[in-house]
Amino acid sequence: MSYAIDRLPERVASKIVPVTESGCWVWLGATVHEYGQLEINGKRALAHRFCYEFFKGPIAQDQTIDHLCFVKPCVNPDHLEVVSLRENILRGRTSATAINARKQSCQCGHPYETRSFGERLGRFCRRCKIAQDRRYRLEKRPWTIK
Repeated sequence: MSYAIDRLPERVASKIVPVTESGCWVWLGATVHEYGQLEINGKRALAHRFCYEFFKGPIAQDQTIDHLCFVKPCVNPDHLEVVSLRENILRGRTSATAINARKQSCQCGHPYETRSFGERLGRFCRRCKIAQDRRYRLEKRPWTIK
């Protein structure tokens, strides 16, 4: 579905410039951490959240907006999706959490295994852990291993 900038209030629409090549609507007004910011009824709001709610409806309290185009000042509702905070972080390109979640094997190329650590799940490489334990034992007690 395609949306029209001219349906937005004039004060908001005047701060948006459509980029033809990408389809993004770039916010040119005030920003905070590269995200567009505006004032509504004396309260500050993020421009992408305002545009999403204006065109598509309310955002649940425990949800956040993901920029599918990876352009922070973009306010095009077609480029925005409501997701959980966890999903938004894992979709990221640069955060350590997202990068590590996409890894399937350790530095040596061994596949990761998943293991329960009480309430949490963790990933580790069994072969590298065995080798690490063996090196530790040799270093601390060289007389016990033949």
